Amino acid sequence: MNKDQLITELVADEGEVLAVYLCSAGHETCGVGHMITKADPEYGWPLDAPITKERSDELLGEDLKIVLADCAWVFDGFDDFPEEVQLIIANMMFNLGRPRFQKFVNFIAAVEDADWQEAAIQMRDSRWHRQLPQRSGRLIARMEAV
Repeated sequence: MNKDQLITELVADEGEVLAVYLCSAGHETCGVGHMITKADPEYGWPLDAPITKERSDELLGEDLKIVLADCAWVFDGFDDFPEEVQLIIANMMFNLGRPRFQKFVNFIAAVEDADWQEAAIQMRDSRWHRQLPQRSGRLIARMEAV
């Protein structure tokens, strides 16, 4: 998979904020959608406290390792999927996290069957799509085109 393309897509979808902020779910976040945890040095920092571009890149790199490992954990043959499907799934996994992603049981089954049209249908039939229609709509259109 082209990780540079994935990074470009995630920055476009998530944005990059070089400061601590509250995400739409109310979690302290920084960089490219990185939810700050107790293990992060930024934990407990005040809102608007700045971080460097280098730190944002470091956090994104760490998050991508987790996301790609989660993708491979959910899908045994993840690396064998078409690159476009890998990019779509990784984008979804980054956005949702593995616990919520795993609730997409019918989507996962469709992907495992290489039924990209059914996968797109399952993406559209979700609360995720209703909550994030722009982002999900782009990913659905891409899945339909596979």
